[in-house]
Amino acid sequence: MSKLFYAALACVPCLLSGCPSSELRGDTDGETLGDRDGNTADGEGETLGGGDGDSDPDPGDGDGDGDPNPGEGEGDTDPDPGEGEGDGDTDTDTDTDCTGPNGTQPLPPDYVQPDSPTVPGSTWAYFELEDFQPQSCNFGETYSLETFKGQVTLLTLMRASCEICQGTLEKLEEMHTQLSLEGYELWFVALNQDGYADWQQEFIDRASFPLIQDTAQANAWGLLNEVGLGTDDIYIYDASGTLRSYFNYADANPNIDLNTQDGWDTVYSALIAALEG
Repeated sequence: MSKLFYAALACVPCLLSGCPSSELRGDTDGETLGDRDGNTADGEGETLGGGDGDSDPDPGDGDGDGDPNPGEGEGDTDPDPGEGEGDGDTDTDTDTDCTGPNGTQPLPPDYVQPDSPTVPGSTWAYFELEDFQPQSCNFGETYSLETFKGQVTLLTLMRASCEICQGTLEKLEEMHTQLSLEGYELWFVALNQDGYADWQQEFIDRASFPLIQDTAQANAWGLLNEVGLGTDDIYIYDASGTLRSYFNYADANPNIDLNTQDGWDTVYSALIAALEG
């Protein structure tokens, strides 16, 4: 028989049953057999996970986060789209923008007022006042100085209508900023004298740290000093709430006028001593 006859005979099985195609090994869209998302005609060319870089079952969403919400692209595993924090929790972490402690503490149940609140070694006085600083983490809350325990704390007594106090507050804001930039963690808080709540904005405009408002009922000023005296006085407490340094502004011994270099150095050095002590 001729070679042409044998060639024709070899094609008969193909005509009867159909020749095998490349689809038995992998379809023409470039996928491997058994494309693991169950879709063999989508042309994705993927293996497990849809080829979109994540482990969720949604092919082609490309958000890379592993949760089932396509297109979020926020890079975390929580269900809130668009946060972009990358931390995996469900909030936007805006509380880090506020100042001072985050959370409050009430008066301890067994507190005793100090006999000599201006003498180093004394505890701070015990009272609860409202925070009127909008930038404070505890804005609008009423709390005690126990809230500041755990960090060195500078407390100053001020009257919001007083121009000297206003200038001193601006300098304290500068000092707090400088210390923070130098890597120190500490709290500043200013107490506004009772009867001057209408002047609070003068302090709000000049500082970012917590501001608390004294009241006749709490009489915090009287617990810390003599009423009518003590304006611009500064108390520096260690992390346990024990007084390390007290400075009387009026006595100027030593000088604590923050507009002068020696006054600035006096307060700054006392804070560093408390921080490193």
